[in-house]
Amino acid sequence: MLKTQKQLSLRAKTIISLACFAVVFAALAVVAAFYDLQISRILTKHSLVAPAFGQEHGSYISNNGFALFFEALGSSPIYLMASVAGAIVFWFFARKSGKLRALAALGAIMVVAGFTLTVKDLFSYVAEYIGSQLASQSALVLAAHHAAGAGYILGLSVVVALVPGVGMILLWQRIPKAVNDKMIWWAIAIVATLLFYLIPHFVKGPVGRVRYRTMNYLNDFSLYTPWYQLNGKRVLTADGVVASTPQTKAAIIVASDACKSFPSGHTFSAGMIYSLLALPYLSDKCNKTGVKVGLWCGTVAYTALVAVSRIVAGAHYMGDVLFGGSIAFVGSMIMREIFVCRGAHVKALFGKQPAVEAVSGEATVATEEAGALPEEDKTDAE
Repeated sequence: MLKTQKQLSLRAKTIISLACFAVVFAALAVVAAFYDLQISRILTKHSLVAPAFGQEHGSYISNNGFALFFEALGSSPIYLMASVAGAIVFWFFARKSGKLRALAALGAIMVVAGFTLTVKDLFSYVAEYIGSQLASQSALVLAAHHAAGAGYILGLSVVVALVPGVGMILLWQRIPKAVNDKMIWWAIAIVATLLFYLIPHFVKGPVGRVRYRTMNYLNDFSLYTPWYQLNGKRVLTADGVVASTPQTKAAIIVASDACKSFPSGHTFSAGMIYSLLALPYLSDKCNKTGVKVGLWCGTVAYTALVAVSRIVAGAHYMGDVLFGGSIAFVGSMIMREIFVCRGAHVKALFGKQPAVEAVSGEATVATEEAGALPEEDKTDAE
């Protein structure tokens, strides 16, 4: 005797997903509001060195291998996803005729730029760490920080990035034209999601939240403020944390972003890996339960690892990484819905398309396991 299993409609799945995200996010935000400082104290215990007896300052740069590794490479998904989008764009236009082929150059630039910024980040953080180990004065640490972003580092990064960049473009040629043409909407979604980085970039200054490692350096934890408090633009000088003005900016010590903790740009960058969650909607091979579970677990786990590493480094608090990662997640989901799913979940949510889900611009039944639309939805579907 066959046992019938009722399948959830797309509308029900969408509602459950939104509710779960809202509940989990709200719960973590409340925990962060009350325990940010305590969590950072626990996780930085063996990462940041407190001021020794007779010394005025503690360490600013972590000596923890886990924190240093993800500081240098944890943000790479934002750049590598840009390279993926570039490879798609390159072959989409390279296979066109006429003037459109010239747009392939844009894709090539995106590919190389993504790898360049990945290499530059690696060089920059390694130089910053070496500078912190060699320098006995905060001014020298800042000089090493600035040198890491100098033009010659960028030039060297471009040269190094050409090898994997060209290699990626050549390998991407093996992807069939029909598949790559479908992926062009995913490439647009990735680029659109990148724009969400402007949120943490422009919010950091006005919030002016002092990093935990800044307080450790000053040995002054009275500067702590919760994630929801606006402090205004501030900088770290020899006189301590002061309001940002043209005069105080010229007197910055240690790092120019010492008071830009909230939200975490690093975790946002890591969270760009959520763009991979669009793959099941682009390929039948990926549109399987095992692949979907693997993608969700992998993307969440990676972003969580980077988030924890940022707290261990003393660069961010729990609240910072929660909001940074969530902005990336929400941005990825919105752009996936617009460009890849073509609004299927939104239509289902408002009853316009209850059980139909868009895949690569074509409609597929979300309840394919049941073999038919629910009875109450047949009328609408017709």
